[in-house]
Amino acid sequence: MTAKTKCAPAPQSLPKSARAVWDSVVADYPRGHFSGANLALLEQMCRAWALAADCDKEIGGRGLLIDGKVNPLLQVRVQAWAEVRACATKLRLAISSAIRRDAKAARPDPNAKLRKPWE
Repeated sequence: MTAKTKCAPAPQSLPKSARAVWDSVVADYPRGHFSGANLALLEQMCRAWALAADCDKEIGGRGLLIDGKVNPLLQVRVQAWAEVRACATKLRLAISSAIRRDAKAARPDPNAKLRKPWE
């Protein structure tokens, strides 16, 4: 475990760019935050993130169209980002997912009612 990571180190089977995402994510959380099945989800999210980044490089080099047809890597990129979002949601990495829906700040102010147009 490096000083930078507070959790289990990134699996060596992850591509270098995916390990960088892993380190970046776990650096924001306390030691032991990710464990068990969450580690597998985090690994999958990092793989998908790296795949999307690879697609971006290839699409940037070859363009959106190849021989007049949509570059097939665009669909791979879309699917990879869908996987990133799904894993991030399950891991509750987004700020909005960490806020309870019933938190006081999220509830409307009952004293700030607007008049109805017919009143």
